[in-house]
Amino acid sequence: MTRATGLPSTSFLELEDGEPIALPLAQPYLLARERGHCRFLGEDLGCTVYSGRPNACRLYPHFVVFIDSATLRVTTPSGSLAREMLAAFLAGEQPALTPLLLGHVECPGFTGPPLNLEEWSALMRSTCALQYEHL
Repeated sequence: MTRATGLPSTSFLELEDGEPIALPLAQPYLLARERGHCRFLGEDLGCTVYSGRPNACRLYPHFVVFIDSATLRVTTPSGSLAREMLAAFLAGEQPALTPLLLGHVECPGFTGPPLNLEEWSALMRSTCALQYEHL
């Protein structure tokens, strides 16, 4: 995002005492806001830094979490473990961490017909790759 926009990464993040505000689960930072909206929301309601937008924006409206089969709790594995668990799951195995594809409830894209297995697998792979690429 810094390369594409020329802006420092801290301009994309909500800061507290000069440090990014960390959030629980898989995406660790809260995006910067001004006047109650994303700092980069233009007057036309379009993204002013679209080509350099952060992964949280690229992922929307999907998100992958993993459920630990032993504890039934949500966990955030490393990138390599996430890829391994996803591959095992898509191969029909029962991995120790089961991937779960979530979608934002208010996204209008979820009003269409249900995805078939091939479409769902492709969406799961691409979302997981983007979300866990840096872990």
